Amino acid sequence: QVKAVLKEARALLLQMVRAVSIKDDVVVIVHSISDMTYATDAICHLIPVIQRRIRKDPSNVALLQGLFIKLKSVLDTPTARLRQIKSQSALNKVTDYYAKVIVSFIRTVLEIVPVSVFAILMEIVDIKERRLKQLPVKVEIDNLLEYAQLDERHKLAMLTQELSIFTEGILAMEKTAIGRDVINPRNILEDGLRKELVRQ
Repeated sequence: QVKAVLKEARALLLQMVRAVSIKDDVVVIVHSISDMTYATDAICHLIPVIQRRIRKDPSNVALLQGLFIKLKSVLDTPTARLRQIKSQSALNKVTDYYAKVIVSFIRTVLEIVPVSVFAILMEIVDIKERRLKQLPVKVEIDNLLEYAQLDERHKLAMLTQELSIFTEGILAMEKTAIGRDVINPRNILEDGLRKELVRQ
């Protein structure tokens, strides 16, 4: 066990040494490759795909933080020249425009979370209210298996876990500064939950 821990520590130290020794030109290349500016139009077509993946696997919510942080690079290219000529008023207008586009994208992507949460909650309520039998005060041993309803209880546990994964994913997201705006995914989730409550 100690050998395994030391081997893992050695591997992590080697990885840290490699990361520290990265040259500036490699950093520039990686920044260019991972630049999201080109994707401003294309990414809107990916919203249904992202939402499908989140609906299928709630743990994908935790991956959205990286996407949202990467979207900040959309602001870099359009504002680069404005920063060079130090035109603050034009810089603010352009930044505000792109920030609104990004915030709109983030809100649209996160709309699936409240919808999915309510769908899961409706299933949980359906199982608890309609499918699970009420336990009497005394149960005979012969009828115990009938009242256990293992399949329904397993489904209930799975749905509760999905719900907790959605919650953990949103709570794990941190505030992200985009332009002059600070986006808090929790607030977006609260707004979405309110909208979904009204819709229900």
